[in-house]
Order: sequence, then structure tokens, then C-alpha cells
Amino acid sequence: MSDPSLADKPLSELNDHEIASLTAELKDQEASQRPLVGQLEPLDNLRDEYARGSSVFVSKIDRLKQDGWTGLRRARGDGDCFYRSFIFSLLETYLLLHPSHSLYLLSKFSTLLPLLTACGFEQMVWEDFWEPLRDLLYQMGPEEKDGGKRKDGTERLTRDGLVKAFNDAETNSCIIVILRLITSAYLRTHSDEFSPFLFALEDDPRFAADGGITMKDFCEREVEAVSREADHLAITALTRALHVPLRIAYLDQSSMPYGGGGGQETGEVNFVEFEEEAMKEGERGVEGALLYHDMLYR
Repeated sequence: MSDPSLADKPLSELNDHEIASLTAELKDQEASQRPLVGQLEPLDNLRDEYARGSSVFVSKIDRLKQDGWTGLRRARGDGDCFYRSFIFSLLETYLLLHPSHSLYLLSKFSTLLPLLTACGFEQMVWEDFWEPLRDLLYQMGPEEKDGGKRKDGTERLTRDGLVKAFNDAETNSCIIVILRLITSAYLRTHSDEFSPFLFALEDDPRFAADGGITMKDFCEREVEAVSREADHLAITALTRALHVPLRIAYLDQSSMPYGGGGGQETGEVNFVEFEEEAMKEGERGVEGALLYHDMLYR
């Protein structure tokens, strides 16, 4: 935590470290005031926020609207945002399907759980983190009389109920932890496949002091630790473990003029696709897309 006196000092008197510390604290304070998962809102709201700022961002949001994207649901930007947005969007997608599909999603998670024990995570510990997500999947699935786990006569989970569950801090935290553990376990048990991608971190001072980086180091520091942003490797591992397709849109300052020459900018939005093979095989993934750590809707 930064020095409380920093906020009272003139900015010109702060060194680079103090400015970075103060900026991080202000961002954390702002994030903590937002709901963990917000209500669905028009994409125009995001455009209005950038209207007096970056013209590139505005043009890209306009391009999203032209391509049929109309809505936005925000997640708290606290470092856990990818995991939160991903699993919320995935569950929301399955809510639109017949309850039997939720049993299929439940089975996907259940088949991955033995990997946690194989990697040394205590079952009596990870079971506590698994329970809230498992119970949501039970509530989304069929009633007991139809082969499910939902009590006969009880209402199926609704979208509003899902939002309420994700805004419960304990439920949210447990779901984030179990997703991080699944991601870590998949990376560890498929180390031969993923370790070559760690070369980019070989010169990172966090790992260089220990003589280099191993998959175990990476998982402990970058995946299992709460509030650590999910990088491309972690996202790849989680989507591959669950065999679900995902699209993530990135808004950045890059732009391209019409026709490749001068003139008006196109505002082309970059989408990164994960688990495209799963999509070709007809697997259900997130129905819309993620906009970095928020959720996009058509």
C-alpha cells in the first residue's frame, strides 16, 4: 500500500516510483467502487466516455456497432477480471440453452478436477472453492426427476440470479480461485506443450534471480496468485482445458486509413480467437465476446 501522504503532495514533487504507486492505488480505489459484475448497458455508454478523448477508440466503438455489437456488461478491473468475465459469459451462454447442456458443461469441469489433486493441491481445500461454481451449474441444469441435481419444483437459475451470485464477494472469490487452479493444473500437466512459450519471461527480473523460469514458477506467481492479470498463455490454457471457443476484442490506439493510404480511419477492431478447433467441432463457447475484461453483446 502506498504512503497516505502521497495524495497530499504536489505531483511535481513525486518521483517516478511514487507516481506509479499513487496511480495504482487510485485505480484500485476506483475499481473497488464498481460492482464485480455490472448490468447490461448500451455500447453507446462506452462511446460517450471516449467522445472527448481518443478519436481512434471512438472510431473502433463505431465499427463494433456497425458490425452488430450493441451491448456491454462491465466487470470490476481488479486483476481477476478476465476469469470473472469469461466464466460469467460462459454460464450466461448456457442459461440460454436447454438445461441438459449445463450438465455437459458440469462434466467438462468435473473431468478436470483430478488434475488438481495430481498437481498437489489438497482435495479438501479445492473442493471448497469448487462448490459455488458446481452449485450454480446444478441450478442451471435439469431437475432431479430429469436426471439433474436441481431440486424438483425449484426455479432454474435466471440471468438476474447469475448477476446476483457473481456480486456476492465470497462466491465470486471461490469461482476465481477454482478457475486459476484449473488453469495452473492444466499448464503443469501439459508443460511440454506450453513451456516453450515462457522464453519471453527469461529476462524478467522476477524470475532471473532464481536462475530462470519454470512452469511451476510461472503458475505459482502468475496464475495461482489472485489479482494477477491473465496473459495469453493462461487464457489459452483455460479455454483449451475446457475445450470452449472464445473471442477477445482489443481496443488500442492502432488505426488504418481507408484504402491503406491517407484519409479517414477505419477503426478496425482486432479480435483474438482462442480454441477455434472447438468452434469447428460445434462446441459451445461464449456467445458474444470479451472486450478485454468486459463483455460484449450483439
